Formats: sequence, C-alpha cells, structure tokens
Amino acid sequence: MNTENLLRKKSDENIFTDELLTVSYWENLVPQLNIEKLSYNQILDISKNSVLKLKKNLIKYGYFHKKDKSFDLPLTIMEGSIKVIDDIGLPPVFAFVFDEFWYIQFQIKNILDEILGKDYKQLPDFWAWHINCGQSGWQPHRDKNEGSLFENNEPKSVTVWIPLSHASPTNSCMYVLPANKDKFYNTLASEKNPLELPGNLSDIKALPASSGDLLIWTQEIFHWGSSSTDKHDESARTSIAFEFQRNDVPPFRDFLLEPGVLPTFDERLALISMQILQYTHAYGFKENLVNWAHRYVEIYRKKNNL
Repeated sequence: MNTENLLRKKSDENIFTDELLTVSYWENLVPQLNIEKLSYNQILDISKNSVLKLKKNLIKYGYFHKKDKSFDLPLTIMEGSIKVIDDIGLPPVFAFVFDEFWYIQFQIKNILDEILGKDYKQLPDFWAWHINCGQSGWQPHRDKNEGSLFENNEPKSVTVWIPLSHASPTNSCMYVLPANKDKFYNTLASEKNPLELPGNLSDIKALPASSGDLLIWTQEIFHWGSSSTDKHDESARTSIAFEFQRNDVPPFRDFLLEPGVLPTFDERLALISMQILQYTHAYGFKENLVNWAHRYVEIYRKKNNL
C-alpha cells in the first residue's frame, strides 16, 4: 500500500487529501518555485574579516543582523507562496516543500562554517511565519534553556532567521535582550524564570529588518516576535527560521540533517509533519492536521528505521 492510501482520511471535513501529497499539487499552487530541481551552487560573497566580525558580535551580544540583500533567490515569490499557503488554510511551514526554502540556508554556508565549524549539521527544526494584522510572533523565550553555549559564550548551536518581507514594530519584528545585558545568560536553567525579563526594559533592542536580511542568534538569547498592530497598511510579516549545531558536541535531537543535501519531497513532508507536531502547543492546530502529521511521521520513521 502506498503512502497516499495509508494517509487517506474518511472525514469530508479534512483538507489533507491525497492530492496534498503529490508534487503536482504544489507545482500548480506555486508554479514559479521548484521541487527537487535546484542544485546547490551559490554562496554569499562575504569576506573572511566580515564573517569574523559577525561572529564576534554573536559571542558578545548573542546575535547579529546582516543587512545586505544578497541572497540569489526569488524572495518576493517565496513570500507570496507563504501567503498562498496561509490563504488556503495550511500552516506556512508547508512552504518547505519547495527547493528554494532549503536552498537559502546553503548560501550562508561560509558564515556557518566559521561560527559552528566546517562539519556543522542542521537540526530537524524549522518554521515559517505569516503574521497578519493583530497577530503576533512567538512569546519571549530562549530556544534552548541551557547547554547550547561553551563557557566563553561561543555557540554550540544557533538559530538563523530570515525575513521574506520587511519586518517592523508595526507588522511584527524580532526583539532581543542582548546577551551582555542578560543577568542569566549562559547560566543554569534553574536560575531562569521564562516569564521574567532577565534585564532592564531599556536594554531591549527592536530589530526591524528588510526582506533578505540575515539574523543569527545563539539559542540562549532571550527574544520574541512582537505583536502586529490591529490595523496597518504594511504587508504581513513573513519569515523563516532554521537551527544548526556543531558536529563535535552531542546532538540536540535524535537525528540531524546534512545542510548541503536537499531532502526529497517525501522527506520534506515528513519533516514538515514533525514541525506541526512540535509546535501544536503554540498554535492549537486542529485535530485533523495533527492526526495527518502523526500518520505521516509514523510511516516515514518505519520506512527509514528511525
């Protein structure tokens, strides 16, 4: 029995049909993007000195913001694809069926090589946001409570966040408490209250960004996505994020991905399903979506002996 038949739902209310599991469905939905067609061949042109400066800022402040728009990708089309997916009632993370959403992280390979070492790995954790009027990004948090930094504050793992639209305090942007202003930064988790700001209000930094900017932060930094104004004339804030770790430290997940290898279409659907299950607590996804994701993950894990 094939995967499509195994995933077939009996409820007429379920939008997760067999068609959703076909490449043709997604190619028809956004014909300007690719599935299993792109090859990795482009890396950002950035000097060694520039990368070292970014790394220095990452260690001192817990984040950096590179504002040069130099990604070799159709960012406007990628932004539009997330809007299309959101409009039809699917979580924006389904945009990761397309090559371009995987290819973008390869273009910063030289930066991640310097930060995490040349044999760094990708965590099976990623997400996409489409923040409409009155909605908000994620609440204040640390991506990992402890263990993601060395004693000298060099990161064992990082989060990469890329806006596909502009991001402002009006339509929602990232806010951070810089590491050097955080009294609990790189301390034991028992000392941290996730509901308490670990510093002064005046030290908070808003990080407005333009499409194609690059933000990287350690997974220890205290950060959040702000609320979007109830009514505004700006576009919805659209962004994506990835997580990466060094290869010479214990893995943070039960399996890791090779960052230079495009997952197959089936692998992408399985990884997307894992994200849906991981973040159901934050979004309250409907039961049919959660059941669909459980089925696909189970099938994928059995097929690959995971």
